[in-house]
Amino acid sequence: MIQSPAAASDKVPLVPISLPKAEMHVHIGLALSHEVFLRRIQKGRTPIKPDFLIDRSLRYYDDLAQHHATYEQMRHITRTPSELAQVTQDYLERIAREGAIYAEISSSFRDAKNFDAMTDAIEEGIRCARANTGIEARIVVTAIRNMGAPHAEAAARHLAKRPRAFVTGFGMVAEENLDAFGDYARALNIAWHEAGLGLAPHVAEQYVHNAIDFLTAVPAEAFRVDQDDPRRLRAGHATLIHLSSDLIATFAERRICIEVCLSANKRINLPADTRALRPGDTVTTPGGRTQRLDLPLRTYFKNLHQHPLQAFVAAGIPVCLGSDNPLLQNTNIGKENSLAVKSELTDLAGALMMTENAIRYANVDMMTRLALMQKVDLYRTALRAKQAPSATAHGYQRAFDTI
Repeated sequence: MIQSPAAASDKVPLVPISLPKAEMHVHIGLALSHEVFLRRIQKGRTPIKPDFLIDRSLRYYDDLAQHHATYEQMRHITRTPSELAQVTQDYLERIAREGAIYAEISSSFRDAKNFDAMTDAIEEGIRCARANTGIEARIVVTAIRNMGAPHAEAAARHLAKRPRAFVTGFGMVAEENLDAFGDYARALNIAWHEAGLGLAPHVAEQYVHNAIDFLTAVPAEAFRVDQDDPRRLRAGHATLIHLSSDLIATFAERRICIEVCLSANKRINLPADTRALRPGDTVTTPGGRTQRLDLPLRTYFKNLHQHPLQAFVAAGIPVCLGSDNPLLQNTNIGKENSLAVKSELTDLAGALMMTENAIRYANVDMMTRLALMQKVDLYRTALRAKQAPSATAHGYQRAFDTI
């Protein structure tokens, strides 16, 4: 590709926009654009200053607690249903221009009254983005672990009583060391059996013991769904299972899809007690289960080349990508794909395989899954013939990618 002088000043993505992508882990409330963020600052919605966008050191965090504190300072930036609809539509349309054909976006359940109005808004944003760009999207409702297991159960029951076409998944977020992951088994069972939802909880981002209890807290049926069942099981992050060859083997054997968020892993440091773990140590969960660790901690939070993504793929674990918090980590799903290639964790064929994994493990009906997979298959055929298209699956083109 020959670049003009003007185009050379832009950061041309290592993964072309034409490669179909899937956004499988994004918290939509803070997926707003920089322009909207600056307008919200002017309105006094957050104490965060504009230099947050300029000084990249402000977007690195000592641990997850510091990251959550920053999130809470920004949470009210998106306050009304109309604002949330705008953020949803805008983000989906932006990533569609990056080549995204599908997204599963997370929205937290805090109270029933506000949840319904805000979910109406997200659904309207999805409809408008789909009409404008062709992108498909669904919603994963997340319970906040800081609010406790009874609150998670209440959230799952609410979803069971009021099913929605776009709400197809359930998960948990926030602090991993406040309680036992096993405490949420009842909420996960309600979500799976009563609400008919797929499952995508955050697991072992900061503490490996969460992955141990995850394997028994999830309903057994979620590990062996029929192909025509729209529900799937995924684990958000799950990065720390790389400390145990037994955990890696179990995730591979049960075909548990992992949502890898590279920018978040690079920018959010691990707690001191996790960083102190060594091969030979035994981890005990709050529920009393134990796991002996036999692999060293990878320092991906210092050097992304050390990320275990390749090891997961080599072991047979399905992996897909997510941006996590686009504003807090200055990313989107297009950047996450390019970051995977830049860090030598995959190549174009591997990036396409991660999109295929995402579609296989998406919480969608069979017709939607087949339609999305067809886009992946068409691109793979073109790539093998060395005739990769210059436009996205829905026809969007960008000048500096082609001149």
